[in-house]
Amino acid sequence: GNNIIDEFIQDSQLSSHKTYQLSKPLEWIPYNKFYDIKCISKSNNKVCKANWIDGYIDKWDSVNQNWKRKNQDMIVILRSFNSSENVLLKFINEFIGFHEVYGITKDPETKNYIVAYSEECKKYKHVCNALHFQQNFNNWTSGNNDIDGFIQDIQLSDHSYNACHALEWIPYDKFNDIKYIAKGGFGKVYKANWIDG
Repeated sequence: GNNIIDEFIQDSQLSSHKTYQLSKPLEWIPYNKFYDIKCISKSNNKVCKANWIDGYIDKWDSVNQNWKRKNQDMIVILRSFNSSENVLLKFINEFIGFHEVYGITKDPETKNYIVAYSEECKKYKHVCNALHFQQNFNNWTSGNNDIDGFIQDIQLSDHSYNACHALEWIPYDKFNDIKYIAKGGFGKVYKANWIDG
């Protein structure tokens, strides 16, 4: 139904995989091919985990003239976009370096486009920090939607295996021995001991 997205998917299937850094061609996936959908995060762009009935396209079967598939009923991550298709396609182009992106679907209720991708990072072949952070989004809040969204966006871009450099929300009561140091350009500067750090 959307010419830009249709063309993007067709190009991924027809062009050399080097162009898109894809090892699997993208496809349009009907939303009803997903089941057991569980939301992990309801930030700006909702993130859910789901089972995908068909599994991903593996390769073209020239004898039977259709796509061969693998991993039926596999678990995928569904990331919703409530913005334009250009933002969606930019996300896919940036994201494919870290995850296997399988295709695009559309939520029949919200009409938002959704990207279906692997929960494993390409680089490490296991679930990366971004997924662990997604699963914890509902367990904390700063009380400010803009700050929460900023932290969550940074966490969603963490595709490493080591979480020691990740940005997180730290409740004030997790600090002790708080001492004023000076007034800085943007506010007061304190030093403290981080209880959990």
